[in-house]
Amino acid sequence: MPNSIITHDERGKSIILIPDIIFVNKQNINWHDVENYLKQYIGIVVEITESKDIIYVGKHFPNEFSSSKYTRTLRGARAKAKANAVQAIPEM
Repeated sequence: MPNSIITHDERGKSIILIPDIIFVNKQNINWHDVENYLKQYIGIVVEITESKDIIYVGKHFPNEFSSSKYTRTLRGARAKAKANAVQAIPEM
């Protein structure tokens, strides 16, 4: 998994930096590749810092994230941002 970096802004809010952009095609994101990438997270458990809620990443998550009607309509910078955000799932 590529490493994400958690830093803070001047107000103390957490910011996640993603140093390596792996889904570079800005016009047409291959959502099948994104789904395959997300499969590495199946089974992990993460805690949300603010609420202390525990989240389990289940086997349906990769498909739900990459195959929704909304996702399939995304283009350009928004699609690229959503696709590359998968690199920081545990940090988010």
